[in-house]
Amino acid sequence: MTNKQDQMQSFGSLSLGSRLKRLSDRMMQEVSNLYQAQGIPLNPSFFPLLNLLLKQGALTVTEAAEGLGISHPAVSKIARKMLDEGWLIKKPDPQDVRRQQLFLTDQSHQLLEQIQPVWREIKTYLDELMAMQTHPLLSAIDEFEQLINTQGFTQPILQRLQTRTQLDQVNIIGWQPELKSHFQRLNMAWLNQYFAGELVEADHLALDHPESYYLAKGGYIWFAELPEQSPSDDKRKIVGCVALARHSADCFEISKMGVEDEVQGLGVGRKLLLAALDKARELGAKAVYLESATQLTRALQLYQNMGFIEVPHPNGVSIYPRSDIYMTLTL
Repeated sequence: MTNKQDQMQSFGSLSLGSRLKRLSDRMMQEVSNLYQAQGIPLNPSFFPLLNLLLKQGALTVTEAAEGLGISHPAVSKIARKMLDEGWLIKKPDPQDVRRQQLFLTDQSHQLLEQIQPVWREIKTYLDELMAMQTHPLLSAIDEFEQLINTQGFTQPILQRLQTRTQLDQVNIIGWQPELKSHFQRLNMAWLNQYFAGELVEADHLALDHPESYYLAKGGYIWFAELPEQSPSDDKRKIVGCVALARHSADCFEISKMGVEDEVQGLGVGRKLLLAALDKARELGAKAVYLESATQLTRALQLYQNMGFIEVPHPNGVSIYPRSDIYMTLTL
């Protein structure tokens, strides 16, 4: 069993559903054994609906499904089994005879006197186990369920798969005058988002006059372009950019990299950075540097993954107030 558990853990987040199912099955079996030892003839899977009806009184299947946060068919299936075993009965709703409500039977109420002390001890023991954990289990599950509810699951992944297919075909293209506005747009996006649009003189020169600031001095600018979605699509989809600034024969800087929010984390930045680094090597550079901000966590992760390391700023302080990290990469 230990080896299987270790293998499941090695699958990481991909095994989340399977691990939760495994834990659920284990808990159901343990509780079933406990009930059997106490002479309690109840299927542990009946607990949520039984306890809900105990606390809230008679409910329709729809109301029970909403209260438990599970599907109507799932509640119907459990209710049918409980009806067959005599734990529930159905009666017309006194307020609307067209609706059927679920009621606990005398059999259920008699069982509750026997089972509630067992529930109390189960809860006490589980609370003690969870108190030993570094991370509170129930709070983590609550938080994760809330994220799934708000962010969704199926549609975001389908969208990412569609986007990933497009990104596999992304083109890295060099400077074209008609793309100047995209260079400004992509960089102002992160400057506005993280630094309230902070611009120093060097920023104005780089963004307003990239031809003279970069190209005329032997530098380069690249863009990431998604392929056209249809023959009639005449709009270019530019989703990223990066510049390579040449400061001397062997001193080059990675500069002004920006990537659209919708494609961040999907490899666009890496492709742009590789284009700049390949050119720097071609030009004979032994190393390149960049200045960034620790606030830009996704960008810093990319730089670190590409081999950049943090070193003290050679001038002691950057000309950019937002910059608090200086990194270099030996080529």
